[in-house]
Amino acid sequence: MRSKGFFTDDRAVSETVGFIIIFGIVITGIGLVTLYGYPVLLSQQAEANIRNMEKNMIVLQSDMNSLTYKNVPYQETSLQVSGGTLMVENPSDDKYFDIHVGSTHYIPTPDKKFKPGQLVFISDSEPVRIGLQNGAVVKWQLDGSTQGGSVMLSEPRWFFDEDTGTLVINLIQINSDSNLAQTGIGTVSMNISQLYPPQEVIPPGDVTIEYSIPSGYPKAWENYFNNFASTPTSSVSIPDVDKLIIKTYKVTILSL
Repeated sequence: MRSKGFFTDDRAVSETVGFIIIFGIVITGIGLVTLYGYPVLLSQQAEANIRNMEKNMIVLQSDMNSLTYKNVPYQETSLQVSGGTLMVENPSDDKYFDIHVGSTHYIPTPDKKFKPGQLVFISDSEPVRIGLQNGAVVKWQLDGSTQGGSVMLSEPRWFFDEDTGTLVINLIQINSDSNLAQTGIGTVSMNISQLYPPQEVIPPGDVTIEYSIPSGYPKAWENYFNNFASTPTSSVSIPDVDKLIIKTYKVTILSL
């Protein structure tokens, strides 16, 4: 019988080969997860953050509705902002609404324009903005075009009663006294004031609403105005209006 010596015992060799094979499989698995799985996880997390902010904006819209329609003087809501920044964009000259019948304008400012401002969330990882603008929740996303596309997630409280011919327009301006931005957990507090006295008029013709929302949500507003009449690019003419009611409010964001 041949005895096994030092150079003929191969038990350790097989264990080493097995360890190397198993270790290689583990490293390969980690590499595949890092290469393919981790970006998917990041994308899903970013999408979850955006969905969460859509819900948060609708909650804040409800708060503003309480301020403007229920005469609640103050609202405060705690929320979490993840994956981006929530900030106040004060009214600017390039974003406005103009309501007129013929040459008669109904916004009592020197330039006859209502400048809404907005509360806006800007995502860090995706080309997405979600805004609370003039009582509506709107979303912009880069879609392959140079300007991107926009959609209205929740409509403002504008009404047209076809039976009585009454058109009710609620204009809500958002601003703040200082530069406000929030990331993480914070509290959004706001109060309300009447920006201009309410107007109730009998228009002598079709009511025309012109709007300018560049680099924002023009398509979202255009689609919304299609509910009232066929809409060209930057204005809508609403026929058969027997009474026009315009209410304008100023919501001041106190903190984020």
